[in-house]
Amino acid sequence: MADDSEIKDELDDATEDLREALHQLNGRVEDSVAKLRPDRGIRKHPVTTACVAGALGFALGAETSEVSMIGLFILGAAILLVRDRGVDDSNEVERV
Repeated sequence: MADDSEIKDELDDATEDLREALHQLNGRVEDSVAKLRPDRGIRKHPVTTACVAGALGFALGAETSEVSMIGLFILGAAILLVRDRGVDDSNEVERV
């Protein structure tokens, strides 16, 4: 009978460890999903988003390759501007 109680204790410990691991995993998934929300970037950088959309539309709608290159250059510059800004998103998940 001592073996039964040891096995039950091990099962209880394993169950608790599994619950803790699932809780941590759930928290990580929620954080990742919150970071992937496209509306967050649009709300946070509305002017840059409008510039990127305009440059992309300009590049795709252009009839000549020179004009398309100018549009793509503007698009790349806007992307670099946003990337180099280095905005801290650590509190964004708490706000949402």
